[in-house]
Amino acid sequence: MNRIAQGLVLVLLGAAALSSTVVSDLYLNYVRDYFQPFLIAAGVVLVLLGGWLIAAEVRSAGTEGDHAHGDHSHGGGHDDGHGHDHSRAPGVAWLLLLPVVAVFVVAPPALGSFTAGQATDPGAPSPRTEGRYGDALEDTDPSQPAELKLQEFVLRAWTDEEREMAGRPIELTGFAVPNEQGEGWYLARLQMSCCAADAVVNRVLVTNAEEPEKDSWWTARGTWVEPEGDLQSVRDHRFSVDTMTQVDNPPDPYE
Repeated sequence: MNRIAQGLVLVLLGAAALSSTVVSDLYLNYVRDYFQPFLIAAGVVLVLLGGWLIAAEVRSAGTEGDHAHGDHSHGGGHDDGHGHDHSRAPGVAWLLLLPVVAVFVVAPPALGSFTAGQATDPGAPSPRTEGRYGDALEDTDPSQPAELKLQEFVLRAWTDEEREMAGRPIELTGFAVPNEQGEGWYLARLQMSCCAADAVVNRVLVTNAEEPEKDSWWTARGTWVEPEGDLQSVRDHRFSVDTMTQVDNPPDPYE
């Protein structure tokens, strides 16, 4: 890989970063939205650096060509006397193009039902998050469905000993996940703090509605199936569905 090729790789990497952040919302499949300015800045730097490298090599080639006409004894390359041309990078550097191919050709989707289905034991929330609810339930008329995030519903179901959700109509939005280990299916959403690598699963078990196609997105209205005994001993909290409406995949699939 010569220096012009190196510059082209940098330009393509920068273009991939810019196309997934400025032209589209593709970056939301992998990182949180607050990373957008940093990705844009990195893309601009890569494009400028790659363009500068290409321009510098073209000018250098032109200068060496002029010298070659004036002095045939002077070579035009950067040979160190041992047959090595230091203007070239190792061939393995072409692997840097793989991220570009991934973005422009295959565009890996956001994590979905496969990841959510692998969570054999989602586990109770950590002490740092216990009791940190949103205001959707309290701010909604008890006779009207409260629109909760799945993470809030699950957090309340595990920790709310007062059981304030009991009997309240609730609206949840998520994607369908088959339950390979038993009855029913899951309505799930993935929650991430930084990037897809740290995503955790929030899900509820549905047993009273027909299982939809996996990874399809739904808004479900229903009620919490209140368990007996200790809330945190429940593996999967249940949700009794009254109505379901299929919705489009959201631009940001994570909570």
